[in-house]
Amino acid sequence: MKGLSYARLEQITKVEKPYRGTTDRYPVGNRRHNLKNFFVREENGVKVFDVTYGTRHKSHHCTKEQFDAMEATGNNNIYKYEYTDRIEYLRYEVVPYRIGTVYPEEYFQFNAEYFYGQGDRSFLSDCTNGWFLNDSRRGGMVWTFGGGGRGRKEFFRCIPVFRGVRVSTADNFEVLDDYVVVGKKVNRKVGKDLLGGYETFYKTAETMCKAMPRELFLETAKELIEEKDNDYFEEAEARRDQAPLDAMILYAMALEVGKIEEQIRHPNWYQAEPHEIFCNLKRHLNKRLYKEHPEVFIPVHYGKGEAYPPSIWGYEVMVNGEVQQQY
Repeated sequence: MKGLSYARLEQITKVEKPYRGTTDRYPVGNRRHNLKNFFVREENGVKVFDVTYGTRHKSHHCTKEQFDAMEATGNNNIYKYEYTDRIEYLRYEVVPYRIGTVYPEEYFQFNAEYFYGQGDRSFLSDCTNGWFLNDSRRGGMVWTFGGGGRGRKEFFRCIPVFRGVRVSTADNFEVLDDYVVVGKKVNRKVGKDLLGGYETFYKTAETMCKAMPRELFLETAKELIEEKDNDYFEEAEARRDQAPLDAMILYAMALEVGKIEEQIRHPNWYQAEPHEIFCNLKRHLNKRLYKEHPEVFIPVHYGKGEAYPPSIWGYEVMVNGEVQQQY
């Protein structure tokens, strides 16, 4: 985070004038980029810099009397929301969106109130030799570096960005807080035993889907929908061994795989072959079964600075035994 070092920002306050109408707002770089700012304030007796990018609407609750008074003066930033059991009065204001604070100890602290949007991440990426991105398979927002070419995987870095994390502004991206990334992987032996009861069903259903034309598949699905008495998933479980194809279609509708009902109503809008639907269903069903049986998983831990792979099972960031909110 060298681009946001305390010494650099302090120098800007000495050579640049504050923006017109303010005494504490300065440009981070080009003065014309007036949405990339920092504000000077005091915290615990020391001067710190709040880095902002763009603006956000902030809401404030108000009473009916306050609402009526502001409405009488022509205030356009007030709104009344009527619900069945109450009425809410809100006043909105546009405020700079803080994405972090720079401290004299030469570190940047991530303390955004909500999240980091695409523009926020791009701005922060310009301040480091790396990239900020949102990765749902790594728990949320991460900073990455390297690993772009053959033989460079050993240089790949992946750092989770969580609320309150401190990063040195004297180095490229050195995290000052100790943390552990906790994930999980499937114990293959336990998982195989769990899915053993579905093995025959999978083989039979796949063979039938490979041989069945789409039109006949949709006709069968339509009949199942018309005679449905139960929850789709419960009905699929009941028919799994006696009627594998019926069960496969019911599982797919329960897990919203293949848009079967949409295909029946509008055959030309969306088209998926039966075997394609089966392959997607198998993945979704296995995932559901694993989640319902936590004994299938083995915890895995990655230390501070250690790169970790993407995972559909998600990650948690721990600091001193407490789960942190990853952006």
